[in-house]
Amino acid sequence: MPTKLTSVLALVVLGASTLLAESTAPANTTVKTKTYEEGGKTMTERTLTTVVKEEVAKPTEYTVAIFVANRAGKIGDAELGALEDYITARVTGLNVHVISGETALNAVGSMAPGAKENALDAQLAQSTSAVRLAQTLGATHLLQVTLAGFDSNKKTIDAYGVKTTNDERTARVTYKILDGTTGGSLAADTVRVTKTFQQSDQGLGEERSSVLNSLLDEAAQKVAASLKNQIDRGHITTSAAQGTVAITLTTELTDVFVPDVRISAENTVSISESKFKVSALAATVEIDGIAVGTAPGQLEVKAGLHKLRVVREGFKPWERTVNFTNGQKLNVGLEMSEAGYARWKDATAFMNDLKNNAKLTDAEVKLLEGKAKMFENSGYKVNSTQGVKTLVGGLHSLFDL
Repeated sequence: MPTKLTSVLALVVLGASTLLAESTAPANTTVKTKTYEEGGKTMTERTLTTVVKEEVAKPTEYTVAIFVANRAGKIGDAELGALEDYITARVTGLNVHVISGETALNAVGSMAPGAKENALDAQLAQSTSAVRLAQTLGATHLLQVTLAGFDSNKKTIDAYGVKTTNDERTARVTYKILDGTTGGSLAADTVRVTKTFQQSDQGLGEERSSVLNSLLDEAAQKVAASLKNQIDRGHITTSAAQGTVAITLTTELTDVFVPDVRISAENTVSISESKFKVSALAATVEIDGIAVGTAPGQLEVKAGLHKLRVVREGFKPWERTVNFTNGQKLNVGLEMSEAGYARWKDATAFMNDLKNNAKLTDAEVKLLEGKAKMFENSGYKVNSTQGVKTLVGGLHSLFDL
C-alpha cells in the first residue's frame, strides 16, 4: 500500500510540474508527449524542448590600402616588397582585406603626378588627400608601414685564439592607420625586433639580406599583434557610411558685369550706375572626376569631402575640395578664357551703343529686347534684383523680360 501511494504522489507531482512548464513555456518551446503502460497504469511523459537563438555579431571587416616606405636608407630598399608580403599575410587573418601597395601607389600617382613612395607622408598627412585616396580605392582605412631603421651593434671577443663577433641587428618598423572617411589618424605604433648573430674569423655568419628578412618577418608578427590589440580595444573604428545630401550650386562670372538698362513706358532708355552680375548657365558639374549634373541647380551628392569641378566652354575650369553637407549652397565664380571673352564682347555689343535718356521707337525697343533675349539664350542669365517687369513710373529692366 505505501508503495502504491508513493507512485500516485509521484505521478501527481510530475503532472503538476508538467502543467506548470506548459503554462510558462515560451513561444519557441515545443512539447513532446509519450504515453505507455507500466504496472497496470497509464504513464505519460512530456519532454519540453526550448530553442534559444543567439545572434552572434559578425566580426567587423576592414579594407585597407597598404603603403610600405623605407626610412632606413638604401639598405632596406630591396626588402620593401618582402615587408609588404609579411604584413599582408599576418593581418589578413584579422578580417583585414589588403589592397596592394602597387594599386595604392598608382592611385597616389593619379592624384599627385610624380609622387614617389617617400612622398607618401606628405600626401597622407593631408586629410583631404587621404579621404580622396580611400574613396578612389574603395578602402575603409589606409595602412602605412615604414621601415624606420636597421642598426648593427658589433662586439668582438677574442678567446682561445678564436675571434668571435657578436653582431646585434635591430629593425624598427612603424605603422599608422588612417580613417578612410575622415582622414584622421586612428592608431599608430612602433615595433622593435633584435637578434644576435655570431661570426668568427673563419667567415661564419649570415648575409645581411637574409638577416633583415628574418627580422622583418618577426616584425610583421608584432605589427599584426599590435593591430589586433587596437581592434579589440575598439580603436580601429569604421566611420558610418554617409548618405546623400542635397546641395545647391550657382554660378557667377567673376570678371564681367552688365549695366542696369531700363526702359520707360515712353520708350526712354535709362542707364543706371548700378551693375548686374551674370550667371553662366548649363555648366557641367564633376565630382571626383565624374560628371553628375549641371549648374545652376540642385544636386544629390554623397556627403563628406569630395573634389568638385565646374567646367563650361569659354571659361577656365573651377576646382575645389569641398565638404558636402545637407542644404549647402555654393556659389562658383567662373573666369572667362580669352576665347570666351571674345564671344562675350560680341554678345553684348548691342549695349555699347545705348545712350542714356535716348528716345526709341516701338520697333527699336522690340529689337533691343530681342537682342537681350538672344543674349540670355546664349547661355547667360542676368541676375537683376527687380524680379518683376514693371516698376513704379512704368520703368522696367531690359533683362526682366
